[in-house]
Amino acid sequence: MKNLSLILNVVLLAAIAHLYYLNSKKSGTENVAITPPASMNAGAKIAWVNADTLDAQYEWLKTQKVAIEQRMKNAGNSIVAKRDALAKDMMAFEQKAQAGNSAPADLQKEYDALQARQQRLGEEAEKLDHQISEDQKKAFNDLYANVEAQLKTLSSQIGYDYIFSYSRGGQILMASDSLDITKQVLELLNAKKD
Repeated sequence: MKNLSLILNVVLLAAIAHLYYLNSKKSGTENVAITPPASMNAGAKIAWVNADTLDAQYEWLKTQKVAIEQRMKNAGNSIVAKRDALAKDMMAFEQKAQAGNSAPADLQKEYDALQARQQRLGEEAEKLDHQISEDQKKAFNDLYANVEAQLKTLSSQIGYDYIFSYSRGGQILMASDSLDITKQVLELLNAKKD
């Protein structure tokens, strides 16, 4: 019984040694030098800017967000107040109609006026939504233009060929901190007076 255990251990050891030999021989042929892309050999300079940090720390953008949020709040409050007034007037109309003290022609005229008012209110809400959407689009375009202008300035000063936008969960999965120029870009953007 002891000999059987010894024989199995020797066979197992021989098999492991043989696998090690095959693996080392195989990995020796696969150790091919990885050459960087031609652009790296030519000295392409790449950097990235953290979009989340710009979003949180770019003062102009913060101001734009606050202004748009205030316009949205004001528009919402205005529409809610007008809808409440319309609902109150509709309830008064229903009470008037149920009381039966008004002529049917007068009730129809008042009902038509309430319906037209409701339609105008819907159109006004839609117009305000569109206007706020346009304001947001303009703010985004201005943001892009500001960032692009500052990146061109920074690129010409330091000589970057590519500057990427990085955000966690975005298209770029990993970025070396040594290539992060977010701080410099933020300083340029926040120093710019519009």
